[in-house]
Amino acid sequence: MKRILSLASFVCAILFATAGMMMPPQGEISGSVLILVAQLLILCATFLGIKDYHNIINRKL
Repeated sequence: MKRILSLASFVCAILFATAGMMMPPQGEISGSVLILVAQLLILCATFLGIKDYHNIINRKL
């Protein structure tokens, strides 16, 4: 489930960034689009990194 959510947030971030580049004036991304893309990429990294971090912390020595 986390992989699906992280993949979906990554794809949405790319789509929003692409849409931001295509809206007038072309080539300039609005600050709100940049913040949205950053938050989606952070969400993606969080979902992918939680399990690895949890495994490292709870690893038996």
